[in-house]
Amino acid sequence: MEIHRKVVTTAGIALVSIYSIQFVAARFSLQGDISATGLTIIRFLVAGMMYLPYLVFGNGMSKFLRLGIFRILVLTVFAGFPYLYVINTGISLTSAGYVAAVGPGSIVLFSLLLSFVLLREKPDLISWTSTLAITLGIMLFVFNTFLVETISLMGTMLFILQGFMFSMYGVLIKRWGVDAILGTAVVSITSCIPALYFLVTTDTGIFQASTSELISQAIIQGVLAGAASVFLYSFIVHQLGPQRASLFMPSVPIITTLGGYYFLGETLTVIQVLGVAAMVFGMAAPGILVFWNNRIALHTTR
Repeated sequence: MEIHRKVVTTAGIALVSIYSIQFVAARFSLQGDISATGLTIIRFLVAGMMYLPYLVFGNGMSKFLRLGIFRILVLTVFAGFPYLYVINTGISLTSAGYVAAVGPGSIVLFSLLLSFVLLREKPDLISWTSTLAITLGIMLFVFNTFLVETISLMGTMLFILQGFMFSMYGVLIKRWGVDAILGTAVVSITSCIPALYFLVTTDTGIFQASTSELISQAIIQGVLAGAASVFLYSFIVHQLGPQRASLFMPSVPIITTLGGYYFLGETLTVIQVLGVAAMVFGMAAPGILVFWNNRIALHTTR
């Protein structure tokens, strides 16, 4: 039991580290030669190659084809090349701390609202409390854009759009019965098509970047964020369940905000700190409640 707990904890720490490093590394490169399009290309060319064996071997190809062209295109729009381009453009206009807070917070917010509207799932009191806290956090981040010249309101709006897009993806894979690995393989491989097109037709800054930067971004964005994070998250959810697994995620905004502040020299205001606090509370509240209720139930049955 102790070994199992250590393995799950290690997986959670690794997942949080990947997300945090991904955002800081993306912001670093976007301040240099590589454009938002270039960073998106790197992500999907690497991730697409890594997921290609999933289709070639086993029954991955049959699962892929059974989805049909319409579902494949819809999933790719909401979680593939367009989705990541929105994120990277937002990062280029704001900061690593912004994408790590507003993006995941918006995903939680829209996941609740879309589940209520499209899946007819009735949210409970803690879900509404979480929604209000996240909404407050987003409003604080939006207000902060008027206080800091280097932070763009448009970039913040793109992260809110990102939240809507990924939430739609989550709702659709649930409705269509698509597992996490298949969904990620679909969007990664299909996104290679626009990635190759823009690599040839657009000035992405990839050919101007240093070899070391390209290799590091390929590892961080493609191998770690594009493939390893999906495996780690799926493993944690399988071991703990989705609610307890979500308890790892609120630490991402905190770590990324501090990383951006110390390593990239990003501006950090009191308003932004309050926004992060509201986001973290909103993201953690549902998981904490489930964890607490399970402990009470466990003690009651003894």
